[in-house]
Amino acid sequence: MSNIGERVYEDLIARGKSINTARQWRGKVKEFVECCGDKAVYDREDVIKFLTQMREAGWRQSSIETMMRPLKLLAQIQQWPGGFPKLAMKKVRGDEVNRPMFSHDEVIEMIRRGKQVFTQREISALALATTYGLRREEICTAEVGFDKVKVNTAKGGRVVEHLIPDEIRPFIAGYKRSDVYYMTRLFHRMVEKIGMSLPGPAFGWHSIRRALATELVCAEVNMLNLLRFMRWSDATLKGEFGMLVVYAQRDQEQIDRSIFAVHPYLSAWRENREFKVVDDEKLYRIEPIDYKGESVLRLVCIGKPSDN
Repeated sequence: MSNIGERVYEDLIARGKSINTARQWRGKVKEFVECCGDKAVYDREDVIKFLTQMREAGWRQSSIETMMRPLKLLAQIQQWPGGFPKLAMKKVRGDEVNRPMFSHDEVIEMIRRGKQVFTQREISALALATTYGLRREEICTAEVGFDKVKVNTAKGGRVVEHLIPDEIRPFIAGYKRSDVYYMTRLFHRMVEKIGMSLPGPAFGWHSIRRALATELVCAEVNMLNLLRFMRWSDATLKGEFGMLVVYAQRDQEQIDRSIFAVHPYLSAWRENREFKVVDDEKLYRIEPIDYKGESVLRLVCIGKPSDN
């Protein structure tokens, strides 16, 4: 295999794209090369061959269009004669885009079961995902402090510092950074641990994000606060709210508190003050401590399950 995928990877890194994005595009180019062979340049027939393979495999139109983006970059790098071929493909209807989402009860059940069988790393990832609706990439790169979580927004937006609600503070102590591939494997491992049957293969961390956003819309929260809490980019916000995004003062702490007041999942984290941490098979209790004049929660080991 040639270094075609590496050239795409290096091009993206050189232009400031994330390592995760560069890796994903490299992998997609590798699939194209495996289908069409290793060549100095490709043409329309090669693209058609690859498209045929994807359609025969049952790929959705939206997924096919996503796969075309790395190939367009490859065409620039290799300087294909005439550039990337113009192909008239059907437009994607809104109902054709696959956006799987968990129900409210499914998310609550994940939290309740997870407290009994997840490791500290697993429970911390679930706590961050269900509280803030973090994307997979954001879970990987979060910076967890004592009273705030710094989120490096995946869609190119600003870095956001969220307040940590008391309900999840004890559960994120075991957080560790990772990469997107590990997070994907971690999600499926967690689902298997709690015996949850997924309705389809496309379910993942983003399914929790969609569930949280839907619940908050149903709770009739301020829409601008919701969009900022979920960390959509300013470009997206301006498309919906125009210059209001610029003029309206952004107080993230106030936004967080307003969302936490109606949050659909924090109550599940508040339940069951005693739980097992699988890493060391010990039983813990959540107890309050004083921090900066406020009562916050911490984990206190109370022995092994057999001792109680």
